[in-house]
Amino acid sequence: MALTLDDKYVSPAELTGYVRSALEDLPQNTFSLNQYLPDTPVDDIDWRGETGGNGLTEVAQFRSFDAESPIGSRPGVSTISGSLPPISEKIRLGEYDRLKLRNSTDGIKNAILDDGVRQARKIKARAEVGRGELLMTGKVTIAENGLGIEADFGRKASHSPTAAILWSAAGSTPIDDLLAWVEVYRATNGIKPEVMLVAQQVVSVLMRNEQIRALTLPAGSTVQIVTIDAIQALLRSYGLPPLEVYEAQVAGPSSTAVDILDPTKILFLPPAGNKIGETQWGITAEQQSADYNLDSTIEPGIVVGSYSDNDPVAQWTKASAIMLPIAPNTNLTLAGKVL
Repeated sequence: MALTLDDKYVSPAELTGYVRSALEDLPQNTFSLNQYLPDTPVDDIDWRGETGGNGLTEVAQFRSFDAESPIGSRPGVSTISGSLPPISEKIRLGEYDRLKLRNSTDGIKNAILDDGVRQARKIKARAEVGRGELLMTGKVTIAENGLGIEADFGRKASHSPTAAILWSAAGSTPIDDLLAWVEVYRATNGIKPEVMLVAQQVVSVLMRNEQIRALTLPAGSTVQIVTIDAIQALLRSYGLPPLEVYEAQVAGPSSTAVDILDPTKILFLPPAGNKIGETQWGITAEQQSADYNLDSTIEPGIVVGSYSDNDPVAQWTKASAIMLPIAPNTNLTLAGKVL
């Protein structure tokens, strides 16, 4: 298929600007993991990060007057790097659709603009899926369309625990598990987690859990379900991070709903100001193409162009980016399996 860049209806510059503006106006409450791995434009096509080391701050030592200064040491780290992978998708405005919009240049333009936003949103959704995987596992694995890469940021095995008794089973002790995991987190980082992301499924199990009910309800109570407010108060009384429900989903194969975060796990995340990593957006080949004629000052990110095909006659809209979430400080996350 030989497609030709076509600015008859809308130029790449106008289309890209429109799409980026539309993305900024979208509600941010659905895909919210960028607050932990924020979007960061980079003037490059490669990424680089250091993994390992210790989150605790070492202390300097006093010395005697006229004595030589002690020699400091660096934490053990390793550097990993790679190329930011490309991601793109195009959609067809076919011959039949164009005939329906005949003599309507504005109609075709509006259809292209809508398609551009739709394709860009799909790229943004894929970025959120990558962020979710990285926060949950400490690595990003891509095996799509012949591309196979894995960026493993070396999260400690102790930051991927499993409850001795899953919380949905009799005899489970969620509070004991959480206290132990917070201590693991604090021992690594010198701070406690600020928040605990969970699916509603986990909340529902906690509301009926035997230990939770025993710690929140008066003796002899016949109440079977504890309120979320009571659970939050209980967590607070034990110095544990509050629950925050995250339930974003994307369409998987056959349009089935797929959770971005594993609904069987809890995820500890750090206080604001403690950077886990970022989602890097690099410069695409399209952005550097003279045919796209984009302003040289435009930030790296998603770019969109309109293309034409003559056999059969069709108009195509393609959104492109190169992107990858990275997490050099992946030990600031801890994901515990509880269901």
